[in-house]
Amino acid sequence: MLYDMSINAEQVRALRESRGWSQEHLAEVAGLSLRTIQRVEADGRGSRETKLSLAAAFDVPLGRLSIVVPGESVQGCGAEHTSFSLTTIGTLLVVIGIIAAANMPLLIAGVAIIVSGLSVYSLNYLNVMRRAAGMLPLLASSASVSGLSLMISGSFVILLGFVVSGSIWWIPGGIIAASGAMVMLWPLLMKRLIGGDTTNPPVE
Repeated sequence: MLYDMSINAEQVRALRESRGWSQEHLAEVAGLSLRTIQRVEADGRGSRETKLSLAAAFDVPLGRLSIVVPGESVQGCGAEHTSFSLTTIGTLLVVIGIIAAANMPLLIAGVAIIVSGLSVYSLNYLNVMRRAAGMLPLLASSASVSGLSLMISGSFVILLGFVVSGSIWWIPGGIIAASGAMVMLWPLLMKRLIGGDTTNPPVE
């Protein structure tokens, strides 16, 4: 067999351990031999077919099992694209707010969205660094990252509203923060209601 694919051994090990799986169980779920699993976790050697089988077993994108290089996310460009989009939208709102005679609601909304975008990028980068170091991510799902970024944005709306107007903007900031909390708690709520792991369903 030609080992034409480098696999992130630490990522495979972290994903397996986060599910409480043994190497034997992963081999069974992925349809691979125990020796193949041991080899992948030891030095990251494996064929493309092995990598595809592991990605299917963990129900994760193929890029998540790739070797991490500086500036590259193991989850692909999804989070970076989201961060860029949010930052762009926020910047446009700030510009429009300035043009509209320094419209404070628009300015604050723009700043909050920029903060949300930067939060997504920062949280994703932190998770990438932890995975590269063989550690479990602080936030294991994109929903958790998005939810926390919304909570941070809501807090900024409350704070900036107080700074610019002297009054605490509880309602808009609270709605944003509460939305973020719901996004974070939704997977846990669904897990309690229907059982199982809704973020990483088992593969038969």
